[in-house]
Amino acid sequence: MPLRRPLIALLLLAASLAPISAVGAQDLSVDRPAELRFGTCAEMGELVHTLSHLMLSSGDPLGQENATPVEQSFTIVPFTVGQLVETNHVVTVQASPEASDVVACGEIGGVMNPDGTLAAGMRSMNGSGLSGVAYFTPNPGYESSLVTILLVSESPPPVDPAAGGPTEIS
Repeated sequence: MPLRRPLIALLLLAASLAPISAVGAQDLSVDRPAELRFGTCAEMGELVHTLSHLMLSSGDPLGQENATPVEQSFTIVPFTVGQLVETNHVVTVQASPEASDVVACGEIGGVMNPDGTLAAGMRSMNGSGLSGVAYFTPNPGYESSLVTILLVSESPPPVDPAAGGPTEIS
């Protein structure tokens, strides 16, 4: 029995160090640069901070087959939510690393939530059909905020009625 505990501990350590297959190895089907800029969506100004690219992970889907895919980005920026609304700032998303066309844009503003967060709508630009939300979460104790961008396509892929989706009305 005295050998059992060290053996179990060794097996747990080996299992924790083993490479994880499939779970972390997902290909990205979307890669869109995002930026925080001065200005408005009509008149974008200079770059303030580069944001993490939006990604849409591929892999084994979970949940309902007809769920709408969401492109996502998460970045901590060195500004408070209050600093971001003091002057005109926008969040922009580009088509791809190779194409600088802006596909979604949102002016930072609106009504602050009681917890200090702020949600700003992002609208489709240049006929992209992508819209969504930029969400700003304060980082208490630090002069920073988490910027979360969530975009969806205005025309999601067709739904298969056999999979429980809507049917056409004639």
